[in-house]
Amino acid sequence: MIKLIPKNKIFRRILWVILGLLSLLTIWQIFKQPSLTGDWQVQLAIPSTAEFNGDLVTVRNVRNFRYGNKEEDTYPGYYDRTYNLNEIKKVWYTAEPFNENKVAAHTFLSFEFNNGDFLAITIEARKTKDQVYSIYKGMARTYPLIYIAADERDITLLRANLRKDSVYIYPVKLSKPENGRLLLTDMLERMNDLLAHPKWYNTFWANCTSSIVYHVNKLAPKKISMLSWQLWLTASADELALKHGLLDTNPPIDQAREKYFITKRSITTGDVADYSRLIRQFDSK
Repeated sequence: MIKLIPKNKIFRRILWVILGLLSLLTIWQIFKQPSLTGDWQVQLAIPSTAEFNGDLVTVRNVRNFRYGNKEEDTYPGYYDRTYNLNEIKKVWYTAEPFNENKVAAHTFLSFEFNNGDFLAITIEARKTKDQVYSIYKGMARTYPLIYIAADERDITLLRANLRKDSVYIYPVKLSKPENGRLLLTDMLERMNDLLAHPKWYNTFWANCTSSIVYHVNKLAPKKISMLSWQLWLTASADELALKHGLLDTNPPIDQAREKYFITKRSITTGDVADYSRLIRQFDSK
């Protein structure tokens, strides 16, 4: 005679199996470590490093890619350059809302020097060639976190001219003149540290925007809450920065976006040596 198992016991057994699998998945995620080796996408393959010598910092492997008519027409390039940390003239905050997704954006900082150099620091999810970025996969331990030092012409022209995304470049308000140096130094030290102690990218807690806030909060008199929803829905992060007095502009966000929108000007300017200066021909109003 076959003894039937009551339905409630079957349900409990299934529930225990599910809980067991979830526990194993959680334990695996907790102990999963990011790797420094992989078949990385070409733009993320070679990490940047910084060597400090007093007031000078030599940044190696500053990414300087050139592009053809399509993003796939990529011509990799890198250079090493020494910057005087006392010669930082201005800091700029760039926001690139994704055209297909109005709630998300990529953000990064550029540092302008008195001699006309522009050094950009972009914080990204390091993906392999067979990976496509996913907001949902970014919630799990999928992509290592990487800081890339890049020629501003590389990363801005790519987004404005090839991808045709809306790109905004805002001047940053520094509460103290030395904060530009402190901010860049902190980001470069973090860039170096990630090569010795790799960390995971996370859609919420360690994305491009929340990572910038991590550095800014060390200097700003009024801290930005890491629980702010604009750090997750990053297309509104520029509004958050304006609200906290971090942007050196006075008008409401809609007018600020209109003034500091550079996509059309970037397309008109094209890939020229004086690119960074020319795209900053802002209306003085």
